[in-house]
Amino acid sequence: MTAQLIAREPDEIANDYGEVKKILLKRYKLTPEKFRQKFFMHNKNLGRTRKNFAYELRSFFNEWVNGVKADIFEKLSDLIITDQIKRKVSQKVKDHFIDDWSKLNSPDDLVEKLEDYDTLRSTFRSKQPRKEGHYDKQDSLKDDSAFTTNGNKKTVRYYT
Repeated sequence: MTAQLIAREPDEIANDYGEVKKILLKRYKLTPEKFRQKFFMHNKNLGRTRKNFAYELRSFFNEWVNGVKADIFEKLSDLIITDQIKRKVSQKVKDHFIDDWSKLNSPDDLVEKLEDYDTLRSTFRSKQPRKEGHYDKQDSLKDDSAFTTNGNKKTVRYYT
């Protein structure tokens, strides 16, 4: 299958390692995000040596970093800090940014988007009218004849 994929390409592309690599990565959907996941989730297999494990981790890391073009220390630093911030975000927020999540590689850009999201959600919540039939549990107990207030404590009267 792989040989057929390369054989279809013109000789100048088929003989260029960089181009062949791009074709294979695209074919097998190995994106920078996938390499990031492989890097963080990879475990040493029982039959493999630590040397092989280190090589595999290095390969996954390099493909991740090169794929997002983190070619200088500052970009690499941003990438790792951004990844750490992403790990602390709820799944609900990740789902909201699903289309852009893997492209957010700057901590400043990510933080700005997350703060905008928080601001928008808090604004939306404060302006939203109460739903029909919605009740506050504490308020619903105030008028209930089975409950009486005794200082700051609520006591329940049982009827028999």
